[in-house]
Amino acid sequence: MHDTHLFKSIISYLESQENKTSRKIKKVHICLSEFGSLKRDHFLEHYSQAVCGTRWESLEVVISTIPFGSELEITGLEFERINGG
Repeated sequence: MHDTHLFKSIISYLESQENKTSRKIKKVHICLSEFGSLKRDHFLEHYSQAVCGTRWESLEVVISTIPFGSELEITGLEFERINGG
């Protein structure tokens, strides 16, 4: 299923960014194209299913839309602060 591959790729990317920075991601910003096949509710439903019972379940996901562009793009990551600073 296309969605399964998509969410495995997203999780793989998040894991690589955590490994690269040695910091835990607390929020991911995702941009969806208004004219793409992925709609906000559909994306969130499948994302929730993909991360259910994993450490990514508590990750905050912020979704915005653009009129034209990539169907899905991760536009930002927010990491936990080091030493509470």
